[in-house]
Amino acid sequence: MRRGPKKGSKFCDLHETIKFLNMFKRTPKNVYQLYHSDLRFDTKKIYRYLRYCLKAELIEIDHIEEAKFLPPKYYRLTQKGKDLIALFKDPNKPTLAPKQP
Repeated sequence: MRRGPKKGSKFCDLHETIKFLNMFKRTPKNVYQLYHSDLRFDTKKIYRYLRYCLKAELIEIDHIEEAKFLPPKYYRLTQKGKDLIALFKDPNKPTLAPKQP
């Protein structure tokens, strides 16, 4: 028996959303970069999460390349998205804390 939403649903899982948002931590990304990342999301899922995160104001458009035929849009995290990532940060994951003498 399958757990969770049916395949092809418009449901966005919180855990998957956090993983999706983590892709934007360092630099703005476009759809091509998201597709070829280690997330292994298909294009339908990428666009579903993009729509959801844009509507929830977790990400925003950083810039659009103008010199190309189909200019890619680059997306970046908003402060709201950064706060959500920080809220659900894995407590078991080691962090690089400065050494104290």
